[in-house]
Amino acid sequence: MTQIILETIKPVVIEKLKNLAQKHQRTLEAEITAILEDVVESMPIVTSENRSWSVGFFERTCGSWDGEPLVREQQPEEQEREPLL
Repeated sequence: MTQIILETIKPVVIEKLKNLAQKHQRTLEAEITAILEDVVESMPIVTSENRSWSVGFFERTCGSWDGEPLVREQQPEEQEREPLL
């Protein structure tokens, strides 16, 4: 098991964690472990393999605008700018 040391937790947070642990009849370590597991359980693990677009993403989304037709308004004339120094 990996050991994690938390030295900068505010005392009020530690007291709240102790109260939760007592309420759930767990040790402080077990309470913190349960809280962390609940938080990260639904988070996906991002790897280099699954970081890209999902299979068929572009086929499902490209050209799929169902709203009113998009119209680009007339653009103003090109402006003359001073050259950069």
